[in-house]
Order: sequence, then structure tokens, then C-alpha cells
Amino acid sequence: MIRILKVYTLVLAVSFASCKNKTSSKKIELLDTVSFEELSKISCEYLKNQQAHCMEKYKIGKYERWDYDQRTGKLIFSDQGVRKVIIDYEEVGSVSLKSNTWLWAWGNSSIEENVKKEITTIRTYGIKRGFESLLKAKWSADIVDGWDMAAISAYILKAKGVYRTPSHDNKLFSFMLFKKITVVDSLPKKK
Repeated sequence: MIRILKVYTLVLAVSFASCKNKTSSKKIELLDTVSFEELSKISCEYLKNQQAHCMEKYKIGKYERWDYDQRTGKLIFSDQGVRKVIIDYEEVGSVSLKSNTWLWAWGNSSIEENVKKEITTIRTYGIKRGFESLLKAKWSADIVDGWDMAAISAYILKAKGVYRTPSHDNKLFSFMLFKKITVVDSLPKKK
């Protein structure tokens, strides 16, 4: 499996500009013929090439706090209690450093349904192509595998970015896709 050379706490990617039918057809054909290793490489390159642009545009990683809520499907970045960026997200899955496993969101009963609707597309694609790591709910993995699964998911679903959140003990890391990004007015309104 192609590995991401440098693992970042935050990897962002801008979605592709709207494609014409000809381009979309080529992408579908590509996805139907690439090996898993090629898909991983293309996906990781997609994130790597877009990261600088998203960091500049949304300043993710520079805010003092982040919070997420599965019920609302929102990931919120803030400074001094002021919301800066609100993101509609989709859960991809998680890596446990305790069990050294990857668990897809679609196979995790503790993840709310509203934040794992689209990720089943990746499983369907994995079944179609016979890519075991995309169709098996849980398997032996490390943090780099988590980034690979997030990158592949971002590429296939045309996500605007990816964020990795740690648990309180830094033994479980969840990966989230950015579906919609809203920049909030940076200054509170005066009355």
C-alpha cells in the first residue's frame, strides 16, 4: 500500500471544480480500472496538492479550539469563544492505537446515522473492485492507514477537506470529511 510520506495532524483538500461530462466519464473509468495502490497514490496526491490552498483560505489549524457534534453534523473552529469556521462533516472512520485497528464509520454503531450516510459509497466501491480495506468494517491498521482511507474517501466523494480528531487520551483518532465549509464573520456584531 502506498503510504503518505508525512502524516499531518490536519490534511485539507479543495474539491475539484465542477467537471464536464467528459471529465466525469474519465474519472469513473479511472476508478473502475486503477489498482488499490494507484488509487491510494492518486488520492494522497489530491490531498497533498490542495492542502496549502485550504490552509490559506480557511485557516484551519490556527484556531485555539475545535468542537464537533454528531447530532448536528457540525465541526466548529473558534477563537476566544467566537466561531470562525463551521463545517458540515461526514465521518470516515477511526484508528485505535490500543487495538491497532481501523474501523469504518459505516461499521461503527456509536456513530450517528446522519454523519455516515455518504461513506457507504466507499464500501460499495470497495465491493465492486474487491478492495478488502474498503469493504471490511474493521482490520489491522496504523495511523497512516487511517490517512489513506480518509484520502481515498475524500478523493472519491470530492470532499473539501479532511480533519483528524484525537480522543482525550490520544489513543483513538477519528477522520472527518468536509462537505460544506462556512466562514463565520470574525468579529461579534455590535448592538
